[in-house]
Amino acid sequence: MPRFFVKGKPSGEYWIGGEDGRHITRSLRMKPGERLTLCDGGGYDYLCTLLHCGEEGALVTVEESRKTASEPETRVTVCQCLPKSDKLETVVQKAVELGAWEIQPVESSRCVVKLDGRTAEKKVARLQKIALEAAKQSGRGIVPQVLQPVPLRRALENAAREGELLFFYEEGTESLREALKNTGERLFLFVGPEGGFSREEAELAASFGAKLLTLGPRILRTETAPVAALAAIFYEKGDMEISR
Repeated sequence: MPRFFVKGKPSGEYWIGGEDGRHITRSLRMKPGERLTLCDGGGYDYLCTLLHCGEEGALVTVEESRKTASEPETRVTVCQCLPKSDKLETVVQKAVELGAWEIQPVESSRCVVKLDGRTAEKKVARLQKIALEAAKQSGRGIVPQVLQPVPLRRALENAAREGELLFFYEEGTESLREALKNTGERLFLFVGPEGGFSREEAELAASFGAKLLTLGPRILRTETAPVAALAAIFYEKGDMEISR
C-alpha cells in the first residue's frame, strides 16, 4: 500500500497536494476507491481511501488511525565517520530501512572527506531526502533525522549525556552480543571511516564510557559495519519480531 508522510494528524477528508499529490495521480495513477496510508511522522498511521484525483493532488478520506507497528523499541543513533564517495548515502538508506532513530555524521582524524558551511548543508539536505524515501519504502513511523556533522569529541559528549556508547574498533575485544546483555534502549553506534579509528580516539571514547567492540574476525568496510551492527542489535533486542 502506498505510504506518505504528512504534517499533523489528518482526519475526515484530507487533501494531498505538492510532490506527493502529483505522485499519486501522475506516477502511481491511483483511482478512486484505492487505499493508501498517511503517517504523521510521530509513529501513527492513518488508513485512507482515495475519493478524487485532480491535476495537482488527491482527496482522501481518513478511515482509521493506529500506532505504526514497524518502529523498534530500541533507539539507535548511527554515528558514522565521514566516508569517501557516496558511501554515506548508502549508510543512511540502509540504516533507516533497518530502524535507526537518527544518523549523526562524524568528523574523525582519518576522515578524508571534510564537510563545512554550505557544503555540509547541501549534503545533509540530500541525505535527509534519502532518509525520507527510505522511511516511505520500509514502512517507518518516523523519518529519522540526519544531523549536521560534528567532531568526534562532540559526538561522544552528546552520546554520553543521552545513552550508551557502542564503539567499533579494530582492536576491540568485547563482542557486541555480550555488550548488549547489559545495555538499555538508547544506544549510540560509532563506526570509523575507511582507515578506522586511531588508538587515541579509542581511548577518548573509553573515557566517555564507551564499550570498545568487535564485529568478529573479518574486517568490514565502513559502509558495511553499521548495517551489520544494526541488524545484530535489533535481533538481539527482539526488535525484529513481528509481534512487537
